[in-house]
Amino acid sequence: MFVLDEHSNLTEEFEVEKRMLVVHENHELSIEIMNYFQEMFTIQSYPNGLQGLVKAIDWKPNIIILSASLQNVDSVELCRQLRESLNTILIICSSDLTDHQKINYYSSGADDIVDFPLNLDILKCKLQVHLKHHIVNEFKEADTIRFGNLVMNKLTYKIHYEERELSFTRKEFSILWLLVSRQDIVVTRSELVKIVWSYEHVDDDRMVDTHLNRLRKKLKQYEMNLSIKTVWGIGYKLQLENFKPHLQFSN
Repeated sequence: MFVLDEHSNLTEEFEVEKRMLVVHENHELSIEIMNYFQEMFTIQSYPNGLQGLVKAIDWKPNIIILSASLQNVDSVELCRQLRESLNTILIICSSDLTDHQKINYYSSGADDIVDFPLNLDILKCKLQVHLKHHIVNEFKEADTIRFGNLVMNKLTYKIHYEERELSFTRKEFSILWLLVSRQDIVVTRSELVKIVWSYEHVDDDRMVDTHLNRLRKKLKQYEMNLSIKTVWGIGYKLQLENFKPHLQFSN
């Protein structure tokens, strides 16, 4: 049983590696953040937005500190792409954002905005609150699950993508829910049959293939940026389709 109180040290209590990615052009500030949080997190830092995006998708940090003043890149677009790709705590760091700009960041998926110069003690408190909520939710069986722009609710069997409600059969929903909930690992064919159909085995493989083919067609029909990848000899995995960073660069 996990107990969280005001004196909890989250990184010790859950005994799992916590990762922080700092994407900021100010090298001295990045070093200051890394030195302050080095006992709580494994930390990496990048001064370049595109490098930070690629590393974030590969490394999957728990927390990202993102500068709003990165050179030659649209930081709001970078924030949006990070949110679409990752379930992470996303903190924006800036000194001179207007209220309208802050709204744009929140609308693009930011969890919080901190002002520069940074008060690292305050930042630590904010991160502890975000982590507390984030970790507790991870240990609950969620009724709602997200993957990129996809949102699924298993109580209502409703699926939304980019705020559109889409139509799927119960069986298609069950297959997609399983793939999304196991998004970081391959779902074996036998697991699929056992969980979705409640069979230990199935004599007719065409049943599985037929449902998967129908589901794949619907993902294309609804223009969803998702695909079901066949891992030959093992099973299936859901992935963002043809992901390519397309950040807007400025002169």
